Amino acid sequence: MCERLRFLRTQRLTARHEYDLVFSKGEKLWGRSYICYVLLDPSREARLGLVVSRKVGNAVVRNRVKRRLREFFRLNYFRLQPGMQLVIIARASGACQSSVACASELNATLKRFLRHV
Repeated sequence: MCERLRFLRTQRLTARHEYDLVFSKGEKLWGRSYICYVLLDPSREARLGLVVSRKVGNAVVRNRVKRRLREFFRLNYFRLQPGMQLVIIARASGACQSSVACASELNATLKRFLRHV
């Protein structure tokens, strides 16, 4: 696989304190199917954290939603601002979306953030 299109461990939010930092200091953006928290930290590379609760569906559905969100991040990584710490919380309505609908909604949500930064 091409090295630039991989979703590396360094591009993930992994620790609880990293999530807490984005939740407390980041900006909250609402979409119909997702809630995004965005924090800019220029000293780091762009990173992604996911929150998909049991309200979204069973394990198969939750894992499908997480795969779609990771794929969106992987394909759009180089279009994001350097240092963007992004936490996406999936709502139940995101479970029935296609990958294209997921990507278009997240693009629209993140464009609102980038307009005023």
